[in-house]
Amino acid sequence: MKKLAKISVPKTLQIVITSFGIPLLLSSGSAQTADSCSAMHGWVGIKPATKQEYKMQYDTLHDFIMSCAKDSDSYEAFSVMDGAVEEYAPNDTTRYDTYREWLISVLYLNPIQPVYFCACLESISGTYQYGKYAIPNARLAVLTYLRNITSCDNAGVERDIKNYIDSRHQTWLLHKQFGDTAAEDTVLPPLDSIGLGILLDHESVSSGSSMSSAKNLHAFVLTPNPFVNETNLQFTLSRMTYITMAVYDELGRLVWGDGKGSSFEAGTHTVTLDGKNLPHGTLYARISTGFGEVRTVKLIHE
Repeated sequence: MKKLAKISVPKTLQIVITSFGIPLLLSSGSAQTADSCSAMHGWVGIKPATKQEYKMQYDTLHDFIMSCAKDSDSYEAFSVMDGAVEEYAPNDTTRYDTYREWLISVLYLNPIQPVYFCACLESISGTYQYGKYAIPNARLAVLTYLRNITSCDNAGVERDIKNYIDSRHQTWLLHKQFGDTAAEDTVLPPLDSIGLGILLDHESVSSGSSMSSAKNLHAFVLTPNPFVNETNLQFTLSRMTYITMAVYDELGRLVWGDGKGSSFEAGTHTVTLDGKNLPHGTLYARISTGFGEVRTVKLIHE
């Protein structure tokens, strides 16, 4: 079981200036301001020179997406992160599996701007060269799905598809010259076989909806309940999922939480809720996922 630190008073936003003159977010506050989102977005426009700087770029843009996904320019972070992932740990092929799972967890955080969804999914398509889903035509299957979304950049997607098919064909011809008699593999794997069954559970992004029939959140309980000083919010996830937690009073007023979430790995997690700053009486704890699932639990603060 994974246990997180006790949560009470939100931390203060801390920023340092890197050698690029770009602010680096160290820890977030109760809410991300426009200035802090702009500061993190600044990493989109720089070219790191070392593995450490690429990792810094990746980490900062990772935080930018989780805190500022609804910004109009948030989609620009994905292609930059793609490059950073390739550079900061070139010998670690498992990083693509981790990156893919995180991208899926934030895929639906900005349903208002289709370009966000398209850019995120295109980044997902580029993670299949290594790892558990390194199977033929996995990238092409994702690009083909993107081709059918009219709100995406179809010209760019068509170009990527052509480049992939041309590269695959050249590789097949090369193998044929060395005596390989196998036919060229043109079969597209089903999306659910490459970890993208979640796409089949959602309505089109163009509808601005992210209603999901998927069950990624399997449990949400609070113990003890009733509680006096603190209680533990425990939840179980079947895959990496973006999670937002909040507590409301009986009138529906927010009494804990800031609307910002984070991606949690698959497994059981526990967050300790400090009751010092909470009103007494009946409260309602709510957990929401980036895939559209919501659970609410009634709790009593004595």
